[in-house]
Amino acid sequence: MIKERLIAIIKWKGIKNPELEELTGISRYTWQNIRNKPDRAIKEEEIEAIAALYPEYRLWLISGEVAPEIGQTSPEYDEANATLKQRGEG
Repeated sequence: MIKERLIAIIKWKGIKNPELEELTGISRYTWQNIRNKPDRAIKEEEIEAIAALYPEYRLWLISGEVAPEIGQTSPEYDEANATLKQRGEG
């Protein structure tokens, strides 16, 4: 499940593999394999790299839980919150 959540963060942020390589020092081809090869295992350094880039998603990335009261959300939570704000409900 961590791999799926990591991929969800990357998609939500709209970050491309060359930019991920630049920001993390991890090869763009590694990121491509993570996204496109279901059997490719995810490594600790890749999890840590995304957690460092997007600290607001650390709790969710590791556990699947959110704690908005301490600034720990998920892409789904942020999307729903943005939608509510657009409608004047948030």
